[in-house]
Amino acid sequence: MRKVKYSLLAAGLLAASFLQTENHQAKAQDITFIDNVKPVLEFRPRYEHVHDKNNTAKDANALTIRARVGAKIGSIFSIPNLKGYIEATYVGALIDNYFPEKPNYDTVADPNNTRITQAYLSYKFGKTTFLAGRKFVAIDDHRFIGTVNWRQMPQSFGIVGVVNNTIPNLNILLAGIYERKGVLNKLNVDWRMDKMPIIADVSYKVIPQLRLKGFAYLITDVHNTYGVKASGKFNLQEGVKLSYLAEYAKQTDPYQKDNLSKKPDIDTDYYRAGLNANAYGILAEVEYTYFGDKNGHDKGFSTPLATLHKFEGWADALLAGSAGGFDYGLNEYKLSLGYKHNTYGKVLASYLIFRSDKSQPTGKSIGNEIDLLYAKKLTKRFSFLAKAAFYNGKDGYYTGGKLKASQDITKYWIQLDYKY
Repeated sequence: MRKVKYSLLAAGLLAASFLQTENHQAKAQDITFIDNVKPVLEFRPRYEHVHDKNNTAKDANALTIRARVGAKIGSIFSIPNLKGYIEATYVGALIDNYFPEKPNYDTVADPNNTRITQAYLSYKFGKTTFLAGRKFVAIDDHRFIGTVNWRQMPQSFGIVGVVNNTIPNLNILLAGIYERKGVLNKLNVDWRMDKMPIIADVSYKVIPQLRLKGFAYLITDVHNTYGVKASGKFNLQEGVKLSYLAEYAKQTDPYQKDNLSKKPDIDTDYYRAGLNANAYGILAEVEYTYFGDKNGHDKGFSTPLATLHKFEGWADALLAGSAGGFDYGLNEYKLSLGYKHNTYGKVLASYLIFRSDKSQPTGKSIGNEIDLLYAKKLTKRFSFLAKAAFYNGKDGYYTGGKLKASQDITKYWIQLDYKY
């Protein structure tokens, strides 16, 4: 409630300041509270099956639905460039044979829930946009900060921020985060305004083939992450495209603590390199990712605010390590092949190999995984998706001193999605 009040106060002060300026004076009878409102709707039913040999629970079978209702507000108080957005999301289970809805079942992270997922104001002044309120935040490909939109209840943040594009090809994002609303309520966090996590992300598109980026994500109670990234795209010929990325990051102790008695001790690093090709609809990708180990400190490299389902395999076998750090580090190798056609849809198959960077008590071969996907847009607003993940556990991995994912995990999904 404290953070919601901050959002409303920020929004009120922002609106009041604009109303007091001479450039936006208007007669009372000419002022409209809100105008140019466009509805946003989504209905997403999904069936998910989970068979996890790492426990003695029963297989999970979940049929859930996401109903999302929102409104884009194009004008507030008749002030030019002052806009708003509000959205509520409901998640309900039609078949609830899964944990946390029932004990002794495998986990599906889509419990019954209802939440205001977004409620924010934006004001654009020239090439600068100011933001305040609860909002989805997705930076680049969600590797460090994302929406986790795969889960039925997505992740959002309470932010106060600014985006600037004054210089052509230069994008600057500066923001403070005062709350996190995770996919599960137990992941929700509030921070004091004077101890907010700080996000700084600056990118410059040198040429289409080279985009350079520097970032600092100072996450209170967790860690500071400083990094650089280079990426680009090449059109080799008509119908043939190639893209690449190279990324490095360093993690240290967090600059602030708020919800902890003492700061975590962090000193580790990360790098990732990838190459992606699309030739007449044939897709190919190779990628290598390295997570540093804890090396005598509290934990290894971690990305707790990322869209983790997108990385380290769809079975989410390595999710705990990605979010909390791999005690002995991680080397991940990924190869994907697929085909995309406007009429027939998209098919994709990925093979991933996971190994610890340093020797574990159980061995270095964590496991491997095969991921399969078929997706098709049925109409302009209606889409279908089916996918499966087959994780083959071997030695598993350690996070926080606990062994994880040493046994097989199988998951598959069937999903429909309607958006308006």
